[in-house]
Amino acid sequence: MELVTDESKPLYTIRIASELSGVSAGTIREYERQGLLRVHRRPQSRHRLFSALEIRWIRQVWELLHEEGLNVAGIRRLLQVEPCYKTIRCAREVRNACPVYRTRSSPCWSHGVSPPCCERRGRNCQACAAYLRFRQNPALSSKG
Repeated sequence: MELVTDESKPLYTIRIASELSGVSAGTIREYERQGLLRVHRRPQSRHRLFSALEIRWIRQVWELLHEEGLNVAGIRRLLQVEPCYKTIRCAREVRNACPVYRTRSSPCWSHGVSPPCCERRGRNCQACAAYLRFRQNPALSSKG
């Protein structure tokens, strides 16, 4: 399991995330529905919690949509440039058994649940290097 840094620790409610990012709570929920964001949830209440990194990512998604002219499909394509199975170097047999790898339809963390192969290894999408990297800079590519 990857170490959670202070910036990736989920501390903020959706109201605070909205205030800090300048993006409405309804828009943040829509980003989640569209698969552009995977949020932490409190186990007992299922309330959304956000880290500082996720708040920056929310702002970046808003900028990509409203200032750069990308659409949701374009952002998804950016996120697929280097999938997590390349970053964490899954063994071939693990990768071939992974439903996300087989479909290659969207980033694993956008499916709402971790793939079984990651669950068994105690991996957490919010702490995944691929997820964190693209939240910090969605324009990165596997070549850059």
